[in-house]
Amino acid sequence: MKLASKLALAAASLAIAGAAHADYTESFDDLASSGWSLVNLSSPAGLSWFQGNDGIFASHSGAANSFAMANFNSANNGVGSIDNWLISPVINLGGATQLSFYARTENTTGFQDTFNVMFTTTAAGTAGFAPVLAAVQAEASGWTKYTVQLPSAATGRIAFEYTVANADNANVLAVDTVSVTAVPEPSSIALMGLGVAGLALLRRRKQD
Repeated sequence: MKLASKLALAAASLAIAGAAHADYTESFDDLASSGWSLVNLSSPAGLSWFQGNDGIFASHSGAANSFAMANFNSANNGVGSIDNWLISPVINLGGATQLSFYARTENTTGFQDTFNVMFTTTAAGTAGFAPVLAAVQAEASGWTKYTVQLPSAATGRIAFEYTVANADNANVLAVDTVSVTAVPEPSSIALMGLGVAGLALLRRRKQD
């Protein structure tokens, strides 16, 4: 096999090996059977997260109501403080990964629908979720994509913590299209670059 063909094959193999791939996805077609846990620590506690209401707005993708949703009634009757958790099942990560998801609120201004993105390697409960990886105020203009680097771990759980100090300032929060994706190892990226550089060098030599 000619050197050019060997380099091309090596570069292609490294590109495939190093390319990001989705390890876990969740679109909340059915929140009740998704395996995600609902923990409402609001004071006083009201409604937990629930299946999306497409009468307010449609999902980012899939069926119109296929998203997870929480609102000001997370605190009972909309009075009190909101601390409402949506927690993933244990996800096999296998190393460096990143989380991407879409979130939004209703396109009505004047509210402060904020949430934290958190991660833990512990098996259950909310105590192990620290530190906060991202603190976000949801956009009222529509579905917005967010990407967060996760700590390198073999397994773990992700949490979206809807948190508003005064429920009077809350309206609604929605999350959709959650994806956990492997991040290529730096060595793979470097080797892939060397393969491409080798091809470029060979092409120049051939032209000389």
